[in-house]
Amino acid sequence: MPFQDDTLSLSGPTLAELMQAVLEKSCRFRFSARGGSMVPFIHDGDILTLAPLAGRRPQVGAVVAYRDPDGTRLVVHRVVRKDGRVYHIMGDGRGCTTELVSQEDILGQVVQVERAGRRVRLGLGAADGWLVAWSTRIGLLWRVISPVYDRLRKILHA
Repeated sequence: MPFQDDTLSLSGPTLAELMQAVLEKSCRFRFSARGGSMVPFIHDGDILTLAPLAGRRPQVGAVVAYRDPDGTRLVVHRVVRKDGRVYHIMGDGRGCTTELVSQEDILGQVVQVERAGRRVRLGLGAADGWLVAWSTRIGLLWRVISPVYDRLRKILHA
C-alpha cells in the first residue's frame, strides 16, 4: 500500500493545548513555524523542536513558546530580559514589541531548528544568547545584523 500523507494541521489554542500536554509528559514536541517575526534565525516553515522546561528557568537569549496574553495564539519568541518570574520576550524581526510573560505561561524552549532538512543555529555562535537578546531588544538585529546576514547567506549559497 502506498504511503499516504495524513497530515494533521493545528494552530492557535488547539496547537498550544496539544503542545502543553506533550511537554507535560517530558517529551519533545516538533512543529512547523508560521510567520516571520523571528527572521533571520527562524523562518516561516522551519521545523522547531521544543523541550519541556522541567523546572528550569529559561535564560536570556533562549527562544521559548508561550500562549499570548489572551490565549488565542501560540507564540515563539526570544527572552530578552528577566525580572524575577516575569520574562520580557520579543521576536527578532522588524517591528516586534516586547511582551511580559510569566514563567508559568511558558510552554517550552526551542532546542532545534531545521530548514529544508538541515539544522540551523538559533543565534550567531556558541554562548551568544545574551548578545542576540540585547541586539533584539534595542532593534540592532533587524536594522543591521539581519540585512548583513541575508547578504552573506545569498553570497555563500550562490
